[in-house]
Amino acid sequence: MSQLSLESLFLSDLPDPQPAPSSPVQMLTAAEARKQFASVFRHTAPYMRRSEVFRDFITLAASDLDMARIRSPENIENSRRIYGRYKPDDIDAMKQLFCLLVEGLAGEFHDFLGTLYMEHALGADEMGQYFSPSSISRLMAGLLMPDAVETIKREGWMTLDEPACGSAGMVIAFAYWMAEKGLNPSEQLYATCTDIDPMVADMAFIQLALLGIPAKVVTGNTLTLQASRVRYTPVHYFNDWPGRMAFRKRFEAMRNFMATMAA
Repeated sequence: MSQLSLESLFLSDLPDPQPAPSSPVQMLTAAEARKQFASVFRHTAPYMRRSEVFRDFITLAASDLDMARIRSPENIENSRRIYGRYKPDDIDAMKQLFCLLVEGLAGEFHDFLGTLYMEHALGADEMGQYFSPSSISRLMAGLLMPDAVETIKREGWMTLDEPACGSAGMVIAFAYWMAEKGLNPSEQLYATCTDIDPMVADMAFIQLALLGIPAKVVTGNTLTLQASRVRYTPVHYFNDWPGRMAFRKRFEAMRNFMATMAA
């Protein structure tokens, strides 16, 4: 397993046991976590371009959240190759960045990585990449909610397809409104997200994985239907979404058959 593994992130650097503090530990707000992330990121591997460091961080984080590949030889070798480019202090900084990302997403549904991506001009201009601010995504997602609520009431859960997902800002905004209305995105929403840029698709995968949103994330071209990689968020497996979707497919096939027979 790579050095950025979830176990190492949360266990390897723990200090020796100390008496419990008298006051509770306060979590960072999303804005505070993003500010600290930006500060650590600026000083991580100053001998490399910011876009390279960000891409390597995203690659490592996505690899360690991909349950289907986390222990694969290819994944381990790729992580070793990336770490070979960094000094020990910078590897520790990568771990800190991941912890700040987790903390930044712990309090609310928002596009943490997409905001950083735009604030630090890490996008590919030649691809016309622009990620909508969370406020815009929430406004657009809010317009869809009345129909979505009716679908969920009728069928129990709904699907959402994003053919050019970016960092999954729209899906995250949709999950935000679901939570606001007392719905559970982990149980009542399934997203299929596609992006042609491998790093951007990984950003979407990381955020959906950490937010507990079941999703299939495809690196590929929606127009040509070509794909180079497919990843599933952990809750896809934990909540048995393959079984749920297979049951719905059988149910709809039976319903269509009965409708044909009755016609």
